[in-house]
Amino acid sequence: MKVAYLDIETNYVGQFTSNDDRFFRDSKNHLITVLGVRLLDKDSDVFVQLFDKDVTKANLAKALNGAGKIVTYNGRSIPDTLKRRVGFDFPVIAAQLGVVLDKEFPHVDLCPECWKRNLYGGLKKVEQTLGLRRQFPDREGAWAMETFRAYVKTGDEKLRNELLAYNREDVFMLRELELKLAKL
Repeated sequence: MKVAYLDIETNYVGQFTSNDDRFFRDSKNHLITVLGVRLLDKDSDVFVQLFDKDVTKANLAKALNGAGKIVTYNGRSIPDTLKRRVGFDFPVIAAQLGVVLDKEFPHVDLCPECWKRNLYGGLKKVEQTLGLRRQFPDREGAWAMETFRAYVKTGDEKLRNELLAYNREDVFMLRELELKLAKL
């Protein structure tokens, strides 16, 4: 079965601050800047990134073509069974593109899977706890947002490439985390 590992980066255009829980729940005001998908099965490993205006419903459908399951970290739009919370990625995708991915595809959200193993925090914190290493461990979502904004102002391709590399690492780390959790 072909598995899609998916992660997004966003640019927040709403009124709340990142210290406010409403910031994360304000799905309609998080505009997707990068959407990365890694399609993996026994015969192939394909990585697709949609950037800025290329993030469309049609391009997302094309990127997910053939996927039998989607894996995210804190991506769910359907509340989990442990804490009854929704995540981030799928609600933003639903608000921006009008598709509810966890109603269209079988979905594994690694965040509640971590909770079952007493692993809490964002993706990078959980990775650190499990000994997974990143190339740029200090970069977070706020960095991605600021980098996108700087790219829009300057058109500097170096900034765009750094943002794409950050998203790629997020997507590829989902598989590493999944493998690590399977051993616990």
